[in-house]
Amino acid sequence: MSNRMASFKTILSDIGNGLKKFFSLADSVAKDVEPIVDVAFPGIANLYNTTVTEVGNAETAAIAAGAQNGTGAQKLAAVVTAITPYFTQYASQNGLPAPTNAVITNYVNAVVASLNAIPTSTPAAS
Repeated sequence: MSNRMASFKTILSDIGNGLKKFFSLADSVAKDVEPIVDVAFPGIANLYNTTVTEVGNAETAAIAAGAQNGTGAQKLAAVVTAITPYFTQYASQNGLPAPTNAVITNYVNAVVASLNAIPTSTPAAS
């Protein structure tokens, strides 16, 4: 294998490992705050955690396709599609009106913003 190919695989591995750490952290944080979220907003923690999982799935799919950059609209659409049934069920169970696509899109954007607000560590320079 050429050095160039090995270097490319190392870069992909580093990206994959970084995302794995980020989503593990995001998933851990989501689970840690679930009891607090349930007190403040009863019943929404499961929907939030499902959304976090779907955001991770969309990011992973984009990376696997080699298209992690510039695909925000496609990733957003994938997450909105994936969580629509869960969001609709949540709304129905809680006596809320059926959510519009715009409401679900705003919710997904808010979840992504909450994930982006989690500080991440940067590796020390070698």
